[in-house]
Amino acid sequence: MNTTTATATGTHRMSDAELRKAIAVMQSRADDARRRGETEDADRIDRTVQEFREEMATRL
Repeated sequence: MNTTTATATGTHRMSDAELRKAIAVMQSRADDARRRGETEDADRIDRTVQEFREEMATRL
């Protein structure tokens, strides 16, 4: 997973803190989607969360 994002002035690699926040936010969204019965969306979000977690693990 590439956690580098494009901006108007170039690219930005997420800091560890940004990556941790993104994981928390995305996990919350997946949980919410699952509560609403939107399992496909929840599964897609969960895959992104897993990719973010793998990225975090490579940084440790």
